[in-house]
Amino acid sequence: MNKISIKETFCSIRVRVWLIFVLFALMIIGFLYIFQVVMLSSYYEHMKIQETTSAVNQIKTTWDTQPENLAATVKDIAYRQKTYIEVSDSNRVYVRASALDKNNKEIYDLINGLDESQMEINKFGSDVYFTATIPRSDNDSKALIMSAQLCATDETNSYYKTNGEVRVYIFNYLEPLGTTTAIIHSQLNLTAVIIILCAFILSVFFSNSITKPIVQISKSALKLPQGSFHMEPAKHQFSEINELTETLNSASDEIAKADNLRKDLMANISHDLRTPLTMIKAYAEMIRDLSGDNPEKREKHLQVIIDETDRLSSLVTDILDLSKLQSGVAEMNYEIIDFSEHLSGLVSRFSLLNEIRDYQVVLNAEPDIHIRADETKIDQVVYNYINNALTYTGDDKTVRVNLYRKPGGIVRLEVCDSGIGIDPENLKYVWDRYYKVKKDGETHQRAKKGSGLGLSIVKGVLEMHKFNYGADSTVGVGSTFWFECPEITEQSTQQPKKSKRQQKNQ
Repeated sequence: MNKISIKETFCSIRVRVWLIFVLFALMIIGFLYIFQVVMLSSYYEHMKIQETTSAVNQIKTTWDTQPENLAATVKDIAYRQKTYIEVSDSNRVYVRASALDKNNKEIYDLINGLDESQMEINKFGSDVYFTATIPRSDNDSKALIMSAQLCATDETNSYYKTNGEVRVYIFNYLEPLGTTTAIIHSQLNLTAVIIILCAFILSVFFSNSITKPIVQISKSALKLPQGSFHMEPAKHQFSEINELTETLNSASDEIAKADNLRKDLMANISHDLRTPLTMIKAYAEMIRDLSGDNPEKREKHLQVIIDETDRLSSLVTDILDLSKLQSGVAEMNYEIIDFSEHLSGLVSRFSLLNEIRDYQVVLNAEPDIHIRADETKIDQVVYNYINNALTYTGDDKTVRVNLYRKPGGIVRLEVCDSGIGIDPENLKYVWDRYYKVKKDGETHQRAKKGSGLGLSIVKGVLEMHKFNYGADSTVGVGSTFWFECPEITEQSTQQPKKSKRQQKNQ
């Protein structure tokens, strides 16, 4: 239990944020300690070498281009950098300037009196410089001496009338940094404490600002299984948390709709199963008790039982078809179909409605349209489209079926009714199982038949075919359900297969 608790603690955002802030603060303190304490002396020496090299280059340039300004340049550099500079050859000193506390002769003797055991010879670019430990009255200071050639032995400077090697020497003390390092070290300790405290406070504040809304969202999400689908909208300072809140709000709305749909589904299936079962039981009892010896009544009662049994069978078949489509196990048997001729045969089967109730299905199809599809499943699509249109069509009791070509080799099938139409906000839900649009003041008197799964089956079939589909509707005018698919035009290599209905007629 303790191991799990510790692991969960370290996996929390709050602890992770705190650790990141503290580690970042420690990294900053570590870098400050390395650069300001450990590497201070070497960094100071490196900067002094760069400064001295820059002075040497400036003196070289002046010697080559403006030798008359050499004395002023040397004096300016010496007093600006607090150093000793001389330009000399083996016989005489041409220019000398100093801003040190020793007199010039002492420094000159000091430079010439150094032996090799006291000097470290180095190179910085093309210049040679020496470092040596020089005793002073107060401490042992490290001195920096840089030497560079200004004039070779075979060169002549007319201004100074030289005829030999001339060199520039720059001498400077490297100040001892012991006291400075101690001061910086002391300040660094105080700075480290302040940085760690600030990091701790900021990490606590920052982690709480992140975790608090997430915990609230988590508590609200835990209420979803209990049926509480409403989540209070809240605005936070982080856009990602706002997006998460909006996503969960959308998800909770969809879950609420799914839960209502589930309840409606159970109620509708229960009703659709109970009604025919009640009818079957009632008419079976009537045959047993009343009409068993009356052939005419018995025939009518048996026909009711058969019809209700067919209705049950249709419902179960639709549920099984939808389950197969949604699980992806439905088999597809593709073939090339003369859809124009095949659609004519499908529409003719609805002519019985014209004889009984004066409903009519009008077909307007362009000829010789061939598609590649599963014949049985595409029949389900057409049947459900037409049945749905017949259920909701208007007073003219007419359904129009249109089949035509579109640019780009696309075929479009439309089934149009003249019913009450569907609001735009409800149109996207018509493909859900048992979804029914509720309209106030609806006067349509025709009974709604079917399993309520027809359009869900249509959606599954068309998606398996990878056909585009949709519905367009205008309230008070009617609805159009459609799908589009590629037309098969290369028939020289493969003739369209005759449909099962055509084979029966032959």
